[in-house]
Amino acid sequence: MNINLKNYQEKAVLELTDSFKKLLLNNEKDKVCVFQAPTGSGKTLMTAKFIEEIIRELPEMDLCFIWASPGKGELHLQSKHSLEKIFGGSPRVSLAQEEFTGARERIVRNEVMVVNWEKLWSKDSETQEWKVILMKDGEKINLREVWQKTREQRKIILIIDESQIGSNAERINELRKEIGAEVTLEMSATPTINFSRADEALGKAAFVLVDPKDVIDEGMIKKELIINENIDQISDEEKDSQEVVLEAAYQKRLELEKLFTKEKSNINPLVLIQIPTAEAGEDKIKAIKKFLSDKGITEQKEGKGNGKLAIWLAEQKSETLDWVSEPDNEIEFLIFKQAIDTGWDCPRAHILVKFRETHSETFEIQTVGRIL
Repeated sequence: MNINLKNYQEKAVLELTDSFKKLLLNNEKDKVCVFQAPTGSGKTLMTAKFIEEIIRELPEMDLCFIWASPGKGELHLQSKHSLEKIFGGSPRVSLAQEEFTGARERIVRNEVMVVNWEKLWSKDSETQEWKVILMKDGEKINLREVWQKTREQRKIILIIDESQIGSNAERINELRKEIGAEVTLEMSATPTINFSRADEALGKAAFVLVDPKDVIDEGMIKKELIINENIDQISDEEKDSQEVVLEAAYQKRLELEKLFTKEKSNINPLVLIQIPTAEAGEDKIKAIKKFLSDKGITEQKEGKGNGKLAIWLAEQKSETLDWVSEPDNEIEFLIFKQAIDTGWDCPRAHILVKFRETHSETFEIQTVGRIL
């Protein structure tokens, strides 16, 4: 697929390629490259272009790739579809759960295997046996054996998307050892891995950074956040603070909708509403649904409802979620807890209502990144 990269994207692809050429030629073990880029800068695109470039520049080297995505919101499927669209058929992109169920012994040259990271690492707490059939010993070849047989013929590059998730977890470190990658690429807006200057000097580690200012200058992400704009102007003695915040978000969405219409744009601005976990979340969701229902905004298109509300919780997901990220999708409000803090792309999300206090800076940056 012919894609015109932004200047900062071209620079990042070049830096990644140069870094990996040095790392791959180094005989040290456990080599790593950290790729830090803001949410919305196009990490998947830049990394896909890097894959194409490293294959082109090192034709004599037998390589393959494992793309590990977090399991939240079926993001591994989103990654696979994005990669297929960018590559246009070459290199090949495969899904571990579909193609490596006992029939195939190796990842072929230049192939990109996409895996659901979180589903693979589960183990029985008592027996310490892998829970997923793909990882278990049995009559058919498992993924661990596929990786072993692949290493006999070619070098594996492991790419961990949203690498801040469980980066130091014991299971992840076990998976890293099972894969035995020649080099690991850790991608994140908020990376947690640390390495020494000595590692970098010895060619065991590299760091590639995309400056947020460059992304802002290219118009890819917003340049600033406005907190509680004009919220003091919404005064009603009968409204509590929760309703005031929701009313402010409701009015702001209408304002943005008019501005997009004026620009002859088909973008339908989306409001994200983050609720607490446990019982507090259940109470909050009832209050939010009542507020929106009074405005005629409901999850179902029944009676006076309009189907412009969607819910994305682990235990409850609206049927309309599939196309919610499309620019002109009819959904106007999306209620969530934490499912969209990583990897979810929805440029039309412009307003965030937070009813949840977070104590993790990483979680906060990732969540706010959805509207940047």
